[in-house]
Amino acid sequence: MNSSRPGPWGAPLGTACFKQQPEDFRVRELLGFEASGQGEHLLLRVEKRGMTTHELIDELARSVGIPARQIGYAGLKDKQAVTEQWLSLQLPGQREIPEFPEVPDWRVLEAHWHDRKLRVGAHRGNAFVVLLRQVEADRTAVEERLSRIRRQGFANYFGEQRFGRGGDNVARALKALAGTRSRKRLSRNRCSLYISSLRSELFNRVLARRIEQGIWEQPLEGDVWMLDGSGSWFSEEADETLLDRYRNGDLHSGIGLYGRGESPLAGPAAALEQSVYAEAGEMVQCLKQVDARYGLRAHRARATDLEFHWQGEQTLEIRVHLGRGSYLTSLLEQAFDLTAC
Repeated sequence: MNSSRPGPWGAPLGTACFKQQPEDFRVRELLGFEASGQGEHLLLRVEKRGMTTHELIDELARSVGIPARQIGYAGLKDKQAVTEQWLSLQLPGQREIPEFPEVPDWRVLEAHWHDRKLRVGAHRGNAFVVLLRQVEADRTAVEERLSRIRRQGFANYFGEQRFGRGGDNVARALKALAGTRSRKRLSRNRCSLYISSLRSELFNRVLARRIEQGIWEQPLEGDVWMLDGSGSWFSEEADETLLDRYRNGDLHSGIGLYGRGESPLAGPAAALEQSVYAEAGEMVQCLKQVDARYGLRAHRARATDLEFHWQGEQTLEIRVHLGRGSYLTSLLEQAFDLTAC
């Protein structure tokens, strides 16, 4: 899982073992709204261990006798972890909450009726508790790096989950999306996965280029401003008020997610983005042939309520809340080279 992507605070400080067992990586999904108490969708908070979200959905569908397509979820959660996440089950005409099995891999923690299906991205973020073992790095330097991330955020790279096991989704996408015939053979989900991988890789390359050129704590001319924790953006000439909000983490620079539509970036910001796209011609050509709309993603993410505690000489516990779409691995890799050990 070692990353060669540059970080704004310098190279990783040392190595750490990550996810030696599921209990070393705990995630709690933060929904951000209350169930309505009525409707035909049963909103569930479920704990799972050692299984993917799609495996959990299949288990739930079998347990209540409904098709998997009637189950909604807000976000995918790691397999090698202990996670809590919300799902919705569409149960028209039913007012009794079903009896769910007691099995080792998953359990329902709470259930409430709701008036709509849970959609991807409906949650506001995730709360993490992670144990890093066999940490080989200077303790003082680690504490200083994590404190800096707490104050000033971290590079909002897409994490390794976006690129598949072994990180080969980009190569697979280039092969599968290159021709009309091969694209038609793909399922809708697989096609969407490959498109996301290519767009994520291009975003990561643009962000890496900006960091390499020292563009981090100040916006670049031609940038658009993105509101923290939101997909909202606006274009306005920088003044001291906006720059203060930028330095305080209330505003970030928007980086493009490649697709059809005109980029709002201008001047040097647009030129930097286009130079990266020019170097990735095959990826760009693949994306031009599929239906993906241009979007924006913030260059920086905030590490809210970040706490860290040493448990012995080489074990470090980290607790943090991250907004929707930000990756814990991207935070950790800006302090450590991570290995599965």
